Amino acid sequence: MLIVIGTARSAPGRRDELVAAARRMSEATLRETGCRSYGFYADLTDPDTIVGVEVWDSQDALDEHMGRPHTRDFLAQAPALVSSEPTMTIHRVIDDQG
Repeated sequence: MLIVIGTARSAPGRRDELVAAARRMSEATLRETGCRSYGFYADLTDPDTIVGVEVWDSQDALDEHMGRPHTRDFLAQAPALVSSEPTMTIHRVIDDQG
């Protein structure tokens, strides 16, 4: 299992657009095989900072996700909607479900 955690700060005046794009991304991604959980959340101390948390069955599922049209579209939109390079960490977790 993989847990992916990312953060990004919205560009000035672009938070609503970033949230809308994140919603579309979540809705499409949650239908993917191998996606256990996928969501975006607002930082409680800085609402312009958006935190993404993803849980995937495998590296293969994540790799497949990265090639999907909705993922490519989101990644193409994101640079104009954020104020700096997003951060991302991937955690590999061994669980009793495989």
